[in-house]
Amino acid sequence: MQFGLKSITMDDIAKKVGVSKKTIYQFFNDKNSIVVKSVHEHFSEHQKEIEEVLKNSVDVIEAMYRLSKCMKVQVEAVNPTVLYDLQRYFPKAFKRFLEFKNSFMHKNLQKILKEGMQSGYFRKEINTEILTIQRIEQVQLAFNQEVFPRDKFDFKEIHEQLFDHFIHGILTEKGKEKYNQYLNEEHDA
Repeated sequence: MQFGLKSITMDDIAKKVGVSKKTIYQFFNDKNSIVVKSVHEHFSEHQKEIEEVLKNSVDVIEAMYRLSKCMKVQVEAVNPTVLYDLQRYFPKAFKRFLEFKNSFMHKNLQKILKEGMQSGYFRKEINTEILTIQRIEQVQLAFNQEVFPRDKFDFKEIHEQLFDHFIHGILTEKGKEKYNQYLNEEHDA
C-alpha cells in the first residue's frame, strides 16, 4: 500500500517480514499469489469495518459521515499507484477490488441512499443508481494522477472536497441540520 505493487520484489518482502525467500515460497507460488491473498484480506477487513459502521450508525447521516471518515483513512494509507499496478499487472487481485467496489459498496450505498430518501434526509428526486455509481467512481477518481497530479493536489483534500460536494448535493434541509450536528460534535470533541 505504501510503495505500490510492481516495484516491490520478493527480496523486499522477505526482508520486511524477516524470513528467507525460500520460506515465502513454501507458502506462496509467486508474487502474484501474495498480492492476490493480500488484496483479498485487505478488502475482507475493510468490508467488516464498513459493516460495523453501518450496523452501529444511528441514522443514514451518521452512516454516510462515518463511511466517509473510514474511506478517508483508507485513501490516505494507499499509494495512488496501487490501483494502477493492480489493474495492469495483477488482474486477479484487481477483480477482487472490483467485486468490493461494484458489488459490496454499490449494494450498501444504494441502501443508504434509499433509506435517506425515506427518512427525509436525502432529496426525493435523486436517482439512487446514478448517485451510487457517481460516488463510487469519485473515490476511484481521487487516485487518478492524470486528473489529480500529486505534485499539485493533496490526496486527503481531494477526498474531502469530493465527499463534501456529493453529500451537500443530496441533503434536504432536515439532512443538512443533522449533518451539521455531526460536524459540530466532531469539532467540539
